[in-house]
Formats: sequence, structure tokens, C-alpha cells
Amino acid sequence: MLPVPVLVVYPAEDSAFQRAVVALAEFLQWQGGCRVAVDIWQQGKIAELGPMRWLTEQAKAANRVLIVCPQAKLPFSYPSHPPNYCFPTHSIPAAAQDLYPLVLNMVVSHAKSSRDLAKFWVVRLGDWQQYKRCGNLVPELRACKTFCVMKDLNKLCMSLHEHMQENKRISTRILKPGIAYSEKSVETLREAVEMLK
Repeated sequence: MLPVPVLVVYPAEDSAFQRAVVALAEFLQWQGGCRVAVDIWQQGKIAELGPMRWLTEQAKAANRVLIVCPQAKLPFSYPSHPPNYCFPTHSIPAAAQDLYPLVLNMVVSHAKSSRDLAKFWVVRLGDWQQYKRCGNLVPELRACKTFCVMKDLNKLCMSLHEHMQENKRISTRILKPGIAYSEKSVETLREAVEMLK
């Protein structure tokens, strides 16, 4: 089975947020049966093409564009975990500043057609309840299908592999009940997401 091409776009927040995005991209690449394009892995190509052209080409080639939401911020919230220096520190690519607003514009331009809009999915990292309390989903993304990692991780992976064929919905279930992901991959993703709290 061929990997599902997926583009991951996220706002430039901080290194902890970026670590969680990279952990999600790695999980999808190595455990989720996807071929992931994310800016941090393709900085040379972005420099060559420019952010807008790179984003347009990647979005066109991808079956799904996963837009990772900014972290929900509660007023006067403090991190519940001390910094963890076990994760490698990534510098946030300069293109990340440009890609998130560009993808929001792309979503708006596809909003006229529900079929075109269905390509764009929202991924929230962390506690679903916190997102509900803060209600910080930008208007451009409110019509998109939404998943919350870790809660919806299996659902996200399975949904990425659904295809429409002759008007019948079929699912290539690479993530069948009884088949587990690598514990290390899940734990790495879980730790990165928990560091955002």
C-alpha cells in the first residue's frame, strides 16, 4: 500500500509547540502510513521555491492538509511541567511565520466548495476541554473536520486512509484492532503533547 501524502502546517509559536508538531509528523510518517511534508524537513525546497509556491505545490500533491491549531491559552496559565531537555531543540523556520497565514487564506479560497474544503483538516494538540473553554479556533477553520491528538489519534490515522472509490466509502485499515503502534512512537508523541500543558 502506498503512503498517503499529507501536508502539515502550523503556526510559529515556540520550540515546545514545534517539537509536538514534529513528533506528530514523525508519528504519521513512521507509524501512520503517511508521506508527510512539513516545513522543517523541507527548508531547502522552501528557500528555492519560496513559501507560497512551496505551500501551493505541497497542498496540490497532498491528499490532506493538516492544519495544527495554535495552543489554547488560558489567562494567567503557567506551564504544568518543567522544561524537558531530553527533546532536541529545533529552531523555528522563518517560513513557518508565512505558511500559517497563507494556509488560512487557502482554506478561505476553497470554502465555496465543500469538496475542496474537505481536503483541509484541523488538528489540535493537547487537552480537548481546554480548547472548548478557550474557543480559540479561528473563523477560517471552523468548517473543517477537527481531530484532537492524543484523544483522536487512531481516528485521525484511519481517516487519512479512507478513499472514495466508485461512490463507495472504503477504508484500508492499516490500523486494525489488535495491531498496536510502536510504544516508543506513541510515548514520544504523548510526551511532546503533554509538554504543551
